[in-house]
Amino acid sequence: MSTTTETEPSAERAAARAEGKALVLFAFIKASSKYAYQGRYSGKPVAMRVTELEPGEYAFHLENGNRYRREDLTFYVQGPDGQLVKLR
Repeated sequence: MSTTTETEPSAERAAARAEGKALVLFAFIKASSKYAYQGRYSGKPVAMRVTELEPGEYAFHLENGNRYRREDLTFYVQGPDGQLVKLR
């Protein structure tokens, strides 16, 4: 699992900011999900990049290598400024 948090930009995030064009989709695993333990580092929720989408119930691949259902995730988009903005 990635140890990257909202406040610790990774090389990929820095590259996206440098381009100034890319929007990157991130997700937190909801506390109500039976998979919530997979989205925590030192007890705190971690934003993980959505790396791939595919058809089916478990459509969202996150950077921790696992796949999740939409209802297990809260989505955020990272803009050129590096800030995460919650999608509704």
